Amino acid sequence: MTGRFSYITRIWEPAGLMYVRVFGVNRPDLSRDRGGMLLDRVASGGINAVIFDYRRMVYTHDTFQIGTLAGRVASRLPAGFPVAYVLGRQHAGFVVTLMRSLARKGIITEPFASHRPAIAWANHQIALTQAAAIASREDPALHARSA
Repeated sequence: MTGRFSYITRIWEPAGLMYVRVFGVNRPDLSRDRGGMLLDRVASGGINAVIFDYRRMVYTHDTFQIGTLAGRVASRLPAGFPVAYVLGRQHAGFVVTLMRSLARKGIITEPFASHRPAIAWANHQIALTQAAAIASREDPALHARSA
C-alpha cells in the first residue's frame, strides 16, 4: 500500500448510490478537505446513500479527530441518511467510533467486510426511503370510509 492518498467515486443511477473507495494514508486534514468535497456532492442532490470502502486505507486519526469528523459528516446529512462502511479488521476501532457518533445524530450506519452486501444493504435502504416517501404523499381521504 502506498502512502499517497486517493479515492475513486462511482455513482449508480437512478438509485443515487455513491460508492467511495479510499486508498493510502488518510490524515485528518484530508478527511476534512476531501470529505467536505464529497459531502458537497451529496448536498447537491441525487445521492440517497453512501458507501465508504476503507479496505485499502490507513488512517492516522485519534479518537477526538474521529468524533470531529463524524460531527462534520452528520451536520451535512439528513437524519435517516444511510451510510455503509466496508472495512478490514484493522479499521474496526476507527469505523465503530465513527458509526456510534453518526448514529447519535440520526444517521443510519452499517459495517460490512465486502462490497456486495454493502451495496445490497444501501439499495434496500434507498428502496425503503422511496417507499416511505410515496406512502406519505398518498391522500389519506382516499382510504377513509364513512359509516
